[in-house]
Amino acid sequence: MNRHFHGRPVAASWRTALGERCDRISAGYRRLADLPPFAAADGATDGAPSPPISFWRANAAAWIFIAFFGLVSRLAAFNDVALTVALTLVLDPIGFLLTSAAYKLYLQRTQHRGAVIAAWALACSVLGGILQMVIANALKDGLFPDIPVGNMAANDAVPAVFYTAVFLGWSLAYFWIRAAVDARSERVRRSEAQAAATRAELQRLRLQLDPHFLFNALNTVAAEIPDNPDSALEMTHRIAAYLRYSLDQQTRPVCPLTDEIEAVRAFVRIQELRFEGRLRCVVEMDPAVRAVAVPHLIVQGLVENAVKHGLRSSAEMLEIRVTARRTADDAVVIEVVNPGRLAPRVGDRPGVGLANTRRRLELHYPARHELSLSQEDDLVMARLLLRGDACFA
Repeated sequence: MNRHFHGRPVAASWRTALGERCDRISAGYRRLADLPPFAAADGATDGAPSPPISFWRANAAAWIFIAFFGLVSRLAAFNDVALTVALTLVLDPIGFLLTSAAYKLYLQRTQHRGAVIAAWALACSVLGGILQMVIANALKDGLFPDIPVGNMAANDAVPAVFYTAVFLGWSLAYFWIRAAVDARSERVRRSEAQAAATRAELQRLRLQLDPHFLFNALNTVAAEIPDNPDSALEMTHRIAAYLRYSLDQQTRPVCPLTDEIEAVRAFVRIQELRFEGRLRCVVEMDPAVRAVAVPHLIVQGLVENAVKHGLRSSAEMLEIRVTARRTADDAVVIEVVNPGRLAPRVGDRPGVGLANTRRRLELHYPARHELSLSQEDDLVMARLLLRGDACFA
């Protein structure tokens, strides 16, 4: 358990930048799991630091309440102000010290559960009650020897019964809070494990995109080298510029939509060289969505898909139209439209780029996104709808 409920791991490189965001969420879970006063129940064994001040404050507050309750009940039962005050001033501070000792003892018995720890609690409570009885009787004999026989204060067993009940109640409260702390700590550990798993998957998905793009781009360059070496050289320069831009953005898991659109334009410029004037990209973006943060390369996959399949079905100019706007309910809609026919799916698995995009959307916008491919007359439309802010931003 994190005793201070703070702190977060730091990413070691740009490839783990998404991990840094996930760790921020883990830290948020730790803050939400800020534990109750007995939070040190997992620690503080021999040689460990002293229990945190939160325990002492909680224990002191509990004994102030017990002292007030004892003062009122003794005054009503004994009808003697001096005796009541004397017993309260002596016994309740001792009770505070005894429960503090019990706390240390319970910490050293953290491996015990069930009947064993219940027996320890009962034994400690009875011994504490007997000790309080001995002290109370010595105090009464020394300072108040003339207590009337009919007065309840004359009954030597009263302090034992009262403080045994108090110590048992204190122990019950301690173990109840301890159980709540353990349950909450387990939830924190599960949340951290889920965050780590999500971080690892996002890293894998993010790293999958660059090799996928490079594979396609380098194949394109290789195809151009024999017949169009100048075009291949220019394409190589544009690929280098695109990758430089991509690397510059890798330290952030999301970027403004306007930057993502610039990445799309850079990608299209690379393809324009290959298809020698047969490809054109038109972008229409509502100014209201320019600054909206979206995951990197979330639009490029749709455009790459449009280029790949659109050119197969179009013998003439392929115009890809990208539009981005905000809807009346404050969602962001991004549409990528190209002429052609929607190709039937081959097999059960979609392409790498589309599958990657769908999974990243599930992680960044759980239950807050829609991605669809549809045929509208002679056009194929990829429609992406995003609601709210991206997770891990």
